[in-house]
Amino acid sequence: MFDSGPKKARNKYAVEVELDDGNIRTLFVFVAPGSRVIDMLNDERMFIPFEAGDGAIVIYKKSAIKRLSELFAAERSATRDPYDIIDVSAKASDKEIHEAYRRAIASVHPDHIQSLGLPQEFIELATKRAMAINDAYDRIKSERGLNNRESA
Repeated sequence: MFDSGPKKARNKYAVEVELDDGNIRTLFVFVAPGSRVIDMLNDERMFIPFEAGDGAIVIYKKSAIKRLSELFAAERSATRDPYDIIDVSAKASDKEIHEAYRRAIASVHPDHIQSLGLPQEFIELATKRAMAINDAYDRIKSERGLNNRESA
């Protein structure tokens, strides 16, 4: 009934899916290497399968998906520019950089992710992302000659 041929390689990504009924779910999706998560909305399929945190597979009709956002995408970014990591211009003021840092770290703070009841895999991703954001902010402060009192 089903093809039992060799399985195709897929990359697993954490995504946030907003449905047309306003429901927002944090799920995993599998994407072919070299493809982007967003490309899934433009392929020939009418339905997209997702994996829930408990391993259950849920399938949504594409027309029911209002928004699909990849979580932790910046972690995979090839850039090591600390300004890109916290999503701020290198020309930004010290105050603007501090505010961008606070926004970036608040969204991925492991305690926040854990309070949402998300699986350990999400908490581990959030921890890695938070470490990258903290490192980027430390590099910017060092580059600008700021100490902790001046940046707070």
